[in-house]
Amino acid sequence: MPESRHSRQVSAESVPSVLKQALKDLCNTSPVLGAAIFSIEGLPFVSYFHAGTEEVAVAAIVASLHSASTQTVQELRQGTLKSIIVEGTTGKTIVIAIPPGYLLAVTAPDIARTGLVFSDAKKLAREVTKLLKILS
Repeated sequence: MPESRHSRQVSAESVPSVLKQALKDLCNTSPVLGAAIFSIEGLPFVSYFHAGTEEVAVAAIVASLHSASTQTVQELRQGTLKSIIVEGTTGKTIVIAIPPGYLLAVTAPDIARTGLVFSDAKKLAREVTKLLKILS
C-alpha cells in the first residue's frame, strides 16, 4: 500500500505538526470549516479551528458524545461505534473514532454535502491512524 503524503519519513516528534498540516489541508481542499483530533478522554491533541473556538470545551463535549453513542450502539447490539453525524441548522459535525483511543471531529456548513465531508473525513482518519501508530 502506498504511503500517504503526510506519513512519509515522519518521526514521533514531528507527528503533531504533520497532523496539524493534514487538518489544515482538509480544510483547504474540502467544504470543511475546522477539524481536530481529541483523545476519547476529552483532551485536545491537535486542532485547526477558526479563531474563538474553545478547543478544550469542544474536546470534552465530543468525548461525551462519543461515550453516550458508544453505549447506545452497545445497548442496541449494533457492533462497534465507528462514526457520529450531528446536524444543526447552520452546520454539521462528523466524529470518527480513530484507534487507539482518538477521535477526529470535522465541522462543515449546513450547505456542504454530508457524503462528501464524510468521505473526506474518513480518508483523513485512515491517514491519521497511520501517523498515530508512529507514537505507539
